[in-house]
Amino acid sequence: MTEPRELTIVHGEIDASDTTAHLLFPTRDEQPFLPFQRFAESMATSRRKGEMHPHHGEEVIQYVLEGYIDHEDGSGTHTSLTEGSLLVLTARNEVQHALRMERGRTARWLSIVVRLPVTTEAPSTSLQILTASRPPVGSDGTVRTSLVGSNGPARTSSGLELIDIGFAKEATAFLRVGRDRRGIAYVLSGIGSVENHGLEPGHGVLLENMSGLSLHGEAGYRVALASVPRPVA
Repeated sequence: MTEPRELTIVHGEIDASDTTAHLLFPTRDEQPFLPFQRFAESMATSRRKGEMHPHHGEEVIQYVLEGYIDHEDGSGTHTSLTEGSLLVLTARNEVQHALRMERGRTARWLSIVVRLPVTTEAPSTSLQILTASRPPVGSDGTVRTSLVGSNGPARTSSGLELIDIGFAKEATAFLRVGRDRRGIAYVLSGIGSVENHGLEPGHGVLLENMSGLSLHGEAGYRVALASVPRPVA
């Protein structure tokens, strides 16, 4: 028997513990969408001083949408992240890191935390920092920047795939998800819809048992699509 497709619209909200973060989940009303543990968009100024904090048994993906951020790892090494930079931290063991604003700068970035799967071969702890190349506008009027996964420059132990879809003109686009995966489509900017549901920036859709989805947007519409293998029951 075929499982029904599930599509759940989620409205993000300001994180009570960090007013610079716009949380899709976890919130009081929305639990983690496992193995996704956290999905948020942050915007901060030079006044923000991120503290060192740990990650253990999870993978962290941070994608800079605008501005500049300073990343510090547990050894004290600093790396400057700019617009388009992608950070993938695989924390099999406990790893400390921090994001801090560079003086006089502002920044906006997407942050995703995924639980690492339990496997016989545990993934090694690693840190990847890179920038994906932006492709030309496609025949459907969209720019599809593959960030993580088989077509992107970064690889993950969680199996996460991440793509940034921008609309250069009013258009309709179709994206593959896979019935064996859970997905999140999150609106970054512009006016448009996901599966005929109008979605504003800061809102998202949780996708379950869907082979693909359709997007329609005006010029300037931009959506991030992340997906991971469904957890084994």
